[in-house]
Amino acid sequence: MYTFYEQPKYAVSGLDNPPIGYELFIRQWNNNGWQLPKDFNAITSQTLRDLLYETIESMPNNVIMLSFNLEQSQFIDPKFLQMVADVQSRTDIKIFTELTERIAPGVTNQELIDAGRRFHEAGLYVCIDDVGTGQNTPGLVLGMNDYINEYKFAFQNFRPFNDINEIKQKLDFWYNLAQEKGKLLAIEGLEDQKELETVKEKYPCFVVQGYLMGKPQRVEQGE
Repeated sequence: MYTFYEQPKYAVSGLDNPPIGYELFIRQWNNNGWQLPKDFNAITSQTLRDLLYETIESMPNNVIMLSFNLEQSQFIDPKFLQMVADVQSRTDIKIFTELTERIAPGVTNQELIDAGRRFHEAGLYVCIDDVGTGQNTPGLVLGMNDYINEYKFAFQNFRPFNDINEIKQKLDFWYNLAQEKGKLLAIEGLEDQKELETVKEKYPCFVVQGYLMGKPQRVEQGE
């Protein structure tokens, strides 16, 4: 049995307003409750389709975007592209597919680029998750750049640090690249007010998320 947990996304210019969207994290039930799945690749397109349909029905009117993750092997599988297209056709909420940084043995960069092109040609939204870590290197991102809409920079992947200045070079790279290439930028993993103020002042981006604004909570159907 699977469910989604949701973490709110806020417009960096509208933090006093309700969230404009949520990132959806899949969880699996076992004897210890809802936990991370042991094998993300075992999750079928039909399971994700059903969860996305149910979640969309529960969203309030202020939500304009939802994002969820696909593994590399899922991203290149036409069944998952068709699933996202079907879901998107039934809602005005923008559905962002986040390509995770986890490496899938046997999946090549060219396969990911070709899959990105197919998502783009279908009019679907793609985000490169956790840019600069794992498989989501500058080389892959630039190879897919014509077909993607958003970069996501994750503070938590570079912790521990005492101050954002310690990761300034990395953050500057992705912030400037997003500006140069006309991409949306999401910054996640914000944990305190100082980090938020620095982002607002020096890195005004599309959306922010993190424990500071809200921890993931299980999506309650019919809420």
